[in-house]
Amino acid sequence: MDIVDLYLYDLKTKFNKINPKEYYLSYSGGKDSHLLYWFIKEYAKIDGIKIIGINTYMEHPEIRDRIYKYCDKVLLPTMKPFEIKEKYGIPCFSKWQDDMISRWQNGSRQPYLIERVTGKFANGENVKGRFKLNKTAKELLLNNQIHKISPKCCTFLKKKPARKFEKESGLKPILGVRGNESGLRKTQYTSCFTKDKKFTPLWDLTDDLENKIYEKYNIEIPKVYKYIERTGCMGCPYGSYKHDTEKELKLINDKQKEFICEYFKESYKVLGIEV
Repeated sequence: MDIVDLYLYDLKTKFNKINPKEYYLSYSGGKDSHLLYWFIKEYAKIDGIKIIGINTYMEHPEIRDRIYKYCDKVLLPTMKPFEIKEKYGIPCFSKWQDDMISRWQNGSRQPYLIERVTGKFANGENVKGRFKLNKTAKELLLNNQIHKISPKCCTFLKKKPARKFEKESGLKPILGVRGNESGLRKTQYTSCFTKDKKFTPLWDLTDDLENKIYEKYNIEIPKVYKYIERTGCMGCPYGSYKHDTEKELKLINDKQKEFICEYFKESYKVLGIEV
C-alpha cells in the first residue's frame, strides 16, 4: 500500500466516525471539496450524504458550473456583494487584519485591539509575531486614510446561507479545509472535528499528497488551477500576496472584470494591484 492509498484508507476510518445521514458535504467546486466529493461518491461510495453548494455570484464561471453540476442543492447569499460593501466594507489585507481594522473603524478601542493595531503593549513593549497590523495597514488606519474594510464578504456570501440551511435541515457540514492553507487555519483545524462538530477530515492533508491522489486516480481538475493555486471569489485581494489576484483578472471576461475591479477598487489601489 503506497502513501496515497494509505491516506485514503485512513480517510475511510475518519468517515466511520460520523453518521452520513447527519452530515452534508459543503461543496465549493475547488480541489479540496471536489476531492471529498470524489471520495464520497466514487471511492468509498458512501450513501446518504447530500452535496450542497452556494452560488456566491463571485465564483469563476468554471467553478460555478461545477457547483450546479455536482450539487443536490445550490444556495444563494443572504446579501449581494455591493450591498455588503456599502454596509460593511470590503476585504483588503487578510481576514484577521481586516477584522481588526473593521472593529477599529466601528469605534472599538478594547485593550487587545489597541495592541494589535498600534503594535505596542500598554507597557510600551512591541507586539511580536504576526498577529498585528502590517506597517501599511497601521499607518493608513491611524491616519484615517483608508477605505471601509471588512472580511464580512464570506459571512454573507457563504457562512450565513450555510448556517440557515443547517438550521432548517438539522445537518452538520463536512468541510474541505486543510490546516496547512494559512497560518490561522493551522491553529483552527487540528483534528477531524471542530468544537461545534463540523467534520474536517482533510485537516492533515498536504498539497503534495493531494496532488498525488489527483494524479493517481485521474480526478478532474478545473483548468483555472493551471494558473492559480486556490480558487474563491474572483479577484479577492486575499490572493494578492502570491499575485493570484492579478492572474485571476486575466482569466475572466471584460464584463466580469469590470464588476470585480469596481467592487475591489479601493483595496486594489492600497495594495498596488494593477488592473
